[in-house]
Amino acid sequence: MPSTLPFGIEEFLLVAEHQSFTGAAQSLGLSRARISQVIRQLEQTLGIQLFHRSTRVISLTSAGEVFYQQCRTGIDQLYFAVENAQDMHSNLSGVIRINSVGGLFGEQILAPVLAQFMKRHPEVQIELDFSSVREDVIEAKFDLVVRMGTLSDSSLIGRPLTHYQNYLVASPDYLLNTEPLNHPRDLQHHALINGSIKKWTLQHHENREKPYEVTVQAKVQCSNGHVAHSFALAGLGITRQPSYYVEQALSNGQLVQVLADWSLGQTTASLVYPKARHPSARVKALIEFLTSAFANDPQGQINSLHSRTQASSKP
Repeated sequence: MPSTLPFGIEEFLLVAEHQSFTGAAQSLGLSRARISQVIRQLEQTLGIQLFHRSTRVISLTSAGEVFYQQCRTGIDQLYFAVENAQDMHSNLSGVIRINSVGGLFGEQILAPVLAQFMKRHPEVQIELDFSSVREDVIEAKFDLVVRMGTLSDSSLIGRPLTHYQNYLVASPDYLLNTEPLNHPRDLQHHALINGSIKKWTLQHHENREKPYEVTVQAKVQCSNGHVAHSFALAGLGITRQPSYYVEQALSNGQLVQVLADWSLGQTTASLVYPKARHPSARVKALIEFLTSAFANDPQGQINSLHSRTQASSKP
């Protein structure tokens, strides 16, 4: 085992990430010629070619790609160790960037829990983003993402927070003036209010055979849950909603459940972050705080926050 690391690791990582000697040189305040010299020396030390070079493009060789991944992981672990050591003797501080689903979940369920965390750690800053863009949002700038539904990306770690039952609901007035609903196939004759889910899959409570899948042809298409909920209350059609949107309206009769013998199943809310990234001490503390808060009372105090807010806002 070598007694010291090869010279030029930092320069190598920057060239690989910028895909440019010039970009790496500008980051370090060095000349392009100096960066090129350092990379050549590193290749000689290792006995391998790290980059394919041409007049326009710099790219990693296969050996360079493996070396980059291992170096990047090792450097990240070192930074993580240093930050953890520092945090052992100081309060948690710094910025945590979070992307989350918005609506009632983000505003009235997640946000109050984040406020509790910030009261416990007053030197932590939260940047909370409710944009719905999913692709590469974690790699781009976020420490944590809160997502609903199935996670298909194997490069991500998903920590379940809680589960919500979904319902098909409509107003009593709407149902009085439309054809009866006895089976999911009858939905094709009704006005549907839909968000981003293109197919509704229903399973009969007693008949456990193959679920019935409905391809949604929506009269109203809007991914905002508040809007879908208000359209349903106005008698404009049937909508698919999670329990935290409709539990109060179902209890007071403003909405009624459609196809009550059929289940839409549950949706999982998860915390997501890349496998390759080692969370900082403050991010790790927030992960544990959120998972504990939801696990201790997932269908009680947390989920009823929005109901209490709605009740308190009534005249």
